[in-house]
Amino acid sequence: MKVKDIARTANVAWSPAQQYPIYMAAGTAAQQLDATFSTSAALEIYGLNLADQSMDMELAASINVDHRFHNVVWGKHGMSNSSLPNGMIVGGTDNGGVYMYNAAKLLDGSDALIGQLEKHTGTVKALDFNPFQGNLLATGAGDSEIFIWDLNNPTTPMTPGAKSQPPDEISCLAWNRQVQHILASTCPGGRCVVWDLKKNEPIIKVTDHSSRIRCKAVAWHPEVATQMVLASEDDYAPVIQIWDLRFATSPLKVLQKHERGVLSIAWCQQDPDLLLSCAKDNRIFVWNPNSNIPGGEVVYELPTSSQWSFDVQFCPRNPAVISSSSFDGHVSIYSLMGGGQQVQDTRQSDQIASSFGTDGFGQQPVQQQQSQVKTEPLLLKKPPKWLRRPVGATFGFGGKLISYTATSKQQVHISQVVTETELVNRSNALEEALSNGNFVEFCNQKIGKAKDDTEKEIWNFLKVNFEKEPRNHFISLLGHDPHELSRKVALATGAPLGLTNGMPGVDAEELAERMENLSTGSRGSEANLGSGNGSPATSKTPNNSVGDSDAGAAQFDAISAGGMVEVENQEQQSDSRAASPFTISKEEDTDGLVSQAILTGNFEAAVEMCLHDDRMADAILLAIAGGPELLASTQRKYFKKTKSHISRLISSIVTKDLKDIVSYCELENWKEALTALLTYASPKEFSALCDTLGERLEGEGKYCTQAFLCYICAGNVDRLVSCWAKITQNANAPLNLQDLVEKVMILRKAVEIKSGSSNAVSSSILADKLSEYAHLLAAQGKLSTANTYLGESAQPKIVSLRDRLYRAQGGSSSANYAKAQVSNPYQKTSTSQQQQQQQQQQ
Repeated sequence: MKVKDIARTANVAWSPAQQYPIYMAAGTAAQQLDATFSTSAALEIYGLNLADQSMDMELAASINVDHRFHNVVWGKHGMSNSSLPNGMIVGGTDNGGVYMYNAAKLLDGSDALIGQLEKHTGTVKALDFNPFQGNLLATGAGDSEIFIWDLNNPTTPMTPGAKSQPPDEISCLAWNRQVQHILASTCPGGRCVVWDLKKNEPIIKVTDHSSRIRCKAVAWHPEVATQMVLASEDDYAPVIQIWDLRFATSPLKVLQKHERGVLSIAWCQQDPDLLLSCAKDNRIFVWNPNSNIPGGEVVYELPTSSQWSFDVQFCPRNPAVISSSSFDGHVSIYSLMGGGQQVQDTRQSDQIASSFGTDGFGQQPVQQQQSQVKTEPLLLKKPPKWLRRPVGATFGFGGKLISYTATSKQQVHISQVVTETELVNRSNALEEALSNGNFVEFCNQKIGKAKDDTEKEIWNFLKVNFEKEPRNHFISLLGHDPHELSRKVALATGAPLGLTNGMPGVDAEELAERMENLSTGSRGSEANLGSGNGSPATSKTPNNSVGDSDAGAAQFDAISAGGMVEVENQEQQSDSRAASPFTISKEEDTDGLVSQAILTGNFEAAVEMCLHDDRMADAILLAIAGGPELLASTQRKYFKKTKSHISRLISSIVTKDLKDIVSYCELENWKEALTALLTYASPKEFSALCDTLGERLEGEGKYCTQAFLCYICAGNVDRLVSCWAKITQNANAPLNLQDLVEKVMILRKAVEIKSGSSNAVSSSILADKLSEYAHLLAAQGKLSTANTYLGESAQPKIVSLRDRLYRAQGGSSSANYAKAQVSNPYQKTSTSQQQQQQQQQQ
């Protein structure tokens, strides 16, 4: 459709493709008369602004000249070295002169004329710049004159060879678009001569003796060096012939939709399937010259006015825009992509009427109808080549890159692309460790490569899961060494090191020996009852507690935590008990009442008196002698009476209420709480208690890393993944996801070894992470490896991905899936049935 219009009868030239913004040079056409009968001439430059909705083009520059132009060309000469930033405009005139203008100076409004070439003797109608060497200009005039000018030194032009005979006017010149030294020329006599400038002679003369043609224009194929088109201006043979110089006996094709002589042709340099032509029948066609339809295929027809168009051109920078110069005094700009609107312009007729006056016209003649039938303009039947992708690429599932190029027609290249090399290498190492069972070695490697202490601690905890007695190793990692503790206790109490060696079980002989140091008659006894061989932990007696109750608490805890102790009345230990007389009190004081209760076997009363008098050590021994019920009752009374922190800990341990420690201890003591769980918790309750502690740490925010360790001890993979997602920035990054999967797979293997069975992925968060990881592996081409991380989970995402992996491998998956039947997770629906139902409902 028409998008712009210039009210000029002019020969035009588009600016070179390198020039932006796009300009059009318009030189007043020779031998034409406009509506004002003006004899002046001008060279003008207009700017193309398609964003402007008006039909007028902006005038960028204009100069008056003394001559009119038969042809105007705009070349790129001087643009590469910026000597002529906007190139050079050249025009051919009646007097044989060729005038050269500096486009940049013309736009600036300064003196733009560079010079004049005056070698020709006749009218210069043919001009063309060499597309390869912008400094070479071919000019043609009457008497078969053709000159090749070097604009760097234009004093002496060269000729392509001897003048063709008989002498005739040169109507068109065209440089070959593939071979820079080949030039074609046409003359109205019906000949087209192809010149070889290297040989300085014509190499072929094309003449169709079977048809009466008058060669008006010639154009070379943009891509095939030996093909060209000839346009005939003869009304009796208004044809366009396509020739291949390799088979020059007759034209390859003849395009013959025009009804009168063809005046101009232009072959689109960006799309060889578009050939533009205008003729005396007032029609402008866009052909597909490569079509095999007899008579030629018209893919687009432009709407025109009532007068002929004598020149058509494609815009070099924007080939969707074309220009048409017509005898009705207009230069029209059209878009092959649509848009714009057709405007009925009456300015020319109005100007003529104003020149002659109304009376001069008399009765207005009836305009003769054109011979052609007016039809609606056609639209392009397919997208032009410049809108097609010259190359294309897209990624497919499994890291496959599918690509094509314009040179490899009907060929598609499929290649494997690996974008995450480090991820693939680490995945291979993990896969090898999982398949060979080298879990401890893999953990050691990760410990050695750890970037910080936190990462190293996590991998140490993961490695401990594969030890025979992981709890003891966990305690050591938490900073509690039993042997070091025994040494410190022995140093503090002065007891032999062997008595506190940390071995399990309570030794009655050690108990009797230690009890001799207790002062049964003093309330200020500070002697400690060592934990013995059966104590899993040893406590120090605080000095700031109320009375000596904490000292008894430590001894009480040490004895009770080791289980029920039966002390036999062994005969002698002469070395620890003096063979001297002693007195049994008969007074009414505490000693006397306790003595009477003991003598009568009333241990409950004796214990009650000792507790009342804060004689905790005596109460402990008497409760042991009184039996389990009395011992339990004594424990309750003691813990009710004492309110210190150590008593809270002792109470939780003695009463096996570990949940109290986990739920209420200060989070700063998370290591001590986890150590208590590792020491005292039963296998059934251990995991749940570790999870509870981990949840408290995770909820606090700053203890998320410590919660991570609790989940490792518990073997809770799901909670570990959830916690990891909170503490990891950019959790979806490939290498971060690799870190998680390494920890998850190692922990799952440890749990599998302990339980003796593998557990399927049941949580959605773990399914999400494994699916993401499998997608990453698949994108690197590791399809079978990606399958191994999905297992037999029934999670929808995993089922869907497993099905896709299975089918991406041609239906024969890895060994784990070779015999498995992978079901399609999607429900099949018949679209035809749905359409029928919708139609029935309507």
